[in-house]
Amino acid sequence: MKPSVWRDREPTNEYRLTVIDPGGTIGWAHFVIDVRAFSRPEHRILHWIKDWDHGEFVGAERDTVQRVVSMLNLTIDPAFGGVSYLMSEVVCEDFELKQLVGGKNLLSPVRINAIIEWECQKRAIRFNTQMRHMRTSVTRERLEMFGFGRGFKKDEFAAMQHAIVYMRQMKAKSKRHPWKLSERDVLNAYWDCDCADGKPCDMIHPR
Repeated sequence: MKPSVWRDREPTNEYRLTVIDPGGTIGWAHFVIDVRAFSRPEHRILHWIKDWDHGEFVGAERDTVQRVVSMLNLTIDPAFGGVSYLMSEVVCEDFELKQLVGGKNLLSPVRINAIIEWECQKRAIRFNTQMRHMRTSVTRERLEMFGFGRGFKKDEFAAMQHAIVYMRQMKAKSKRHPWKLSERDVLNAYWDCDCADGKPCDMIHPR
């Protein structure tokens, strides 16, 4: 599985997850997932990942935050295969105060998260945070086993860790409440079932 940049495509039944690790260097990871990953309990997320990418933004805080905002615009821009706002989500690592020394950069993650949350609200993109300790179970070895490789820099690695954890949580929730699928748009018109392929409906629709 190789990372790629966003491509032009029909934005049907796609869910886009952008994960940010805020700080002096901003790590990020972006996933484009076919929503069928969440439409049936037996569907594995890795099989339905259509695109993924990762990286780091280095520089002055104002400049790196602006690059994050530009990335959000790219995510939802129809010219670049963007999708409905309702199918895009941003997750940032939450701030945990572990020390009192650090100068003006100590609260950099707080400022960055506040700006990103505001920018998401303006674009009607769902915004969530995730505590730092939640990502520690995802090792470089595990990412390599999943097919993502292991040559990650520190902050992009943190973003990838958070992405895997968050996707797991979404999958767990979808087993109780499977996602609907839509045929031509992102309004989710029907359930994923055999009748979608022209076969007789088995009437076993998730509820």
